Amino acid sequence: MSAPAPPPPGGAGPARPASPRSPRPAPSSAGTGAGAHGVPGAIPPGSFVIPPELQGQHPPRPNISSMLFMTAFFFFMSGGNHYPASGGLEVGPDGEIRHKMSELDHARLWRDEWRGVVNGSDTEAQMNYTQPSIPPILPSRLIPPEYTHHLGQVHHHHHPDSGPSTYTPTNVFTNITGFYRSAHLHPLPLEDVPQLQHRPEYWKHVTSFPSLNDTRSDAAEGWNATKAEELRGSWDWANTVRWDMNLKERNISAPTTNSDDADKDNDMYPEWTWVKGSGTLTTSEDAKDGRQSISYDFYGLHYKPNGTYNLFAMPEGMRVDIRKLPYLWMTAGGKKDGNGIGEGAGITAKETKGIILRELEKEVAVQEDLLIISDVRDDDISEITTCPLLIHLTLPPIPRGTSREEIEEYEQELQNPTGLLSSMRRPPRYWESSVGLGGVIVADGCGWVMGIEGGHGMAIYDFWNESVRYSVYAGIAQLVVLLLLVRQMESTRTPSTLAKVSLYTIIIMSITDSWVFSAHIVVAIMSDNRASLSMVIPAFLCFATAVVFGPRYAVLLHRIQLPERSTAPVTPAAGQANAGAAAGEAGTDGGVNAATVLASTQRRVGSVAGGVRSFFTEHPLMKWICVLGFLFFFINIAFLPNVIPFFIVGLYSFWVPQIWRNARRGNSQAMDPTFVIGTTAGRLALPLYAFAYADNIFFVEKANWVWLLVAWQLLQVGLLFAQERFGPAFLLPKSLAPPESYNYHPLIPNRTEDPESSTPLLSLSGDGESEKTCSICMEEVDLSQSSLTSHAGLGGLGDKRRSYALAPCGHLFHTKCLSQWMAIKTICPLCKRSLPPL
Repeated sequence: MSAPAPPPPGGAGPARPASPRSPRPAPSSAGTGAGAHGVPGAIPPGSFVIPPELQGQHPPRPNISSMLFMTAFFFFMSGGNHYPASGGLEVGPDGEIRHKMSELDHARLWRDEWRGVVNGSDTEAQMNYTQPSIPPILPSRLIPPEYTHHLGQVHHHHHPDSGPSTYTPTNVFTNITGFYRSAHLHPLPLEDVPQLQHRPEYWKHVTSFPSLNDTRSDAAEGWNATKAEELRGSWDWANTVRWDMNLKERNISAPTTNSDDADKDNDMYPEWTWVKGSGTLTTSEDAKDGRQSISYDFYGLHYKPNGTYNLFAMPEGMRVDIRKLPYLWMTAGGKKDGNGIGEGAGITAKETKGIILRELEKEVAVQEDLLIISDVRDDDISEITTCPLLIHLTLPPIPRGTSREEIEEYEQELQNPTGLLSSMRRPPRYWESSVGLGGVIVADGCGWVMGIEGGHGMAIYDFWNESVRYSVYAGIAQLVVLLLLVRQMESTRTPSTLAKVSLYTIIIMSITDSWVFSAHIVVAIMSDNRASLSMVIPAFLCFATAVVFGPRYAVLLHRIQLPERSTAPVTPAAGQANAGAAAGEAGTDGGVNAATVLASTQRRVGSVAGGVRSFFTEHPLMKWICVLGFLFFFINIAFLPNVIPFFIVGLYSFWVPQIWRNARRGNSQAMDPTFVIGTTAGRLALPLYAFAYADNIFFVEKANWVWLLVAWQLLQVGLLFAQERFGPAFLLPKSLAPPESYNYHPLIPNRTEDPESSTPLLSLSGDGESEKTCSICMEEVDLSQSSLTSHAGLGGLGDKRRSYALAPCGHLFHTKCLSQWMAIKTICPLCKRSLPPL
């Protein structure tokens, strides 16, 4: 059948019907745009033609993620406008509408108030500000004589009328930036001062303490016992026994370009350094609420010529008013204390007030440079105590035989290594001198003073170097764990070998590695120092184990072992059942059939487990509710100080599921011994560093319970090797023992001595002799009778009997050869019969 001929040129062909899906009208013989004879006119050049498959479709809506991205892009690219310039509006305590104060406004208010104090001008801000008074009890006046170091003439102070100050370093430690730990405190109440003979030795140098009416630095009405009780809160000051602190020293901030400071020069106050840090008070175990800690934030000044510090501290979360610092360097009436403070008190006050103004101006500049100006932060009032602390510390002189230049050269080598550190003598640190760091803490307005002595420190550069060494140590340990896990995965690639490994062991290992990864990566990100990059190395290795290889291995184990979870409970072995039947037929008086008891016990265990499994299968929502509930409970208690030891012991019980699986299923050689030993050693490396090494970078105190953790791990490893030696179920009672499996290591009898033996006889060779050659490696197997029973005991097998394996079909192999073969195939390599698990 031929195709219809096309219409002749110039003729009018038959009209084509319009497509029901097409919006294009049917062609007509006459109409606008049509040529002669109804042929549509040509499409104008440059017109866009919609493809037929897209005709009639609505344009796609914009993606919400694209809109969010564009919003964020324009928001962050429009920086520099400091929007919002103010915090909006709020209702004041009297009902008035006012602008919210921002952090920038607050910083400017403090600066303007203090500028009026320094310059003596009667500005509106200065008139609304009340200057603090000199504390009646200064901690510097209570310092013991052994911590009062007379270092000769104190260099003259900076004064606007004397030009730039000259500063010659004295023979005293100048910078203790770093960490100071385990200083011992000697608390003493001022409400009821003990008699001299009953005081701690630290306080026997003070003959008389000031009256309590003079213990408030900010109240003119005198001592207020009710107010003191409110400030003290629930903190047990009488049992406060320890002080720890971290501090950082730096030079005084340079004056800003628009500074109105009375000191017009650019001198950097070389005799002074600015101090910022945090401290922690800790009570003893005998406190009313047990061992507790509270953190304080402090600011202060270090006067380098005599090595003294004066710090002002508030509980963490409360704002520290640094404008109170100058009054810690003055004494009432210009009297001189033991360290020379107070001599020329007016000059000292002028210097310290100028320093505070520079720091306030720096804070204003910092707030102005921020992209977003936030509302003023409200104080986070501590529920434990709100007592402010006045702290005075004194550094010891440099010991004889050591010069300041030697200390500075050593610190410079630590800061910028050139390779000479190993050839340099390490100078003594400030806490290693005969006296060490000493000081006094006054709980201002709370009626308590505390003496500081002892303790040890770690300089910041020592801390960085120790952090790098720890990173190498932890990186090697985690690399060993990772490589051994990969090796274990490579050696268990077949279903028969995967069925022996416990899924829960791998899951617990992955959870442990994820926890270690989180700890390391948080420290690396939050510390932001020279050791941050090195901390990423162990974190990455833990991430590879916890996220890449561990879950992959766990998923593979889950898929292989899933069918066994739906099988019926294991029935007792045939031998046990027959023995039970025989005992039952014997009809003992009132005896209980052992097989019946075993079967009923297993049925009860199986029915309970099956009921729980079926419940969660029918109600999957309940399973997730239980999981979320467990996670919520876990997160809330896992990091409590008293729970951490039990939490770590639980994480380091990862061999227990493997031990149980070996015993219940009769498995042997489930894991390579190298994997077991290496994984145990690698995972114990980090707890031993944190809890057994005193100078660890985490500042965790040594804990004796870590050795119990080591003993617990060694016990688990010992049980794993004992299962290989004496049988997987040697530690289980008969009621929980698995069915008796085939014994590949029987005592092979002599055919002439025991022709009726039920043990499978060896296959015969061509000359009628028993075959004693391994059918895999073709080497002879040692079957000497003198060694077959050697070292056997406790239900175990001799070493020689474990060296060979006799299959049910009678073929003889080396145990190692057959184990490698059955890792691939579970059939006899000769007769192709199925083989039971080895």
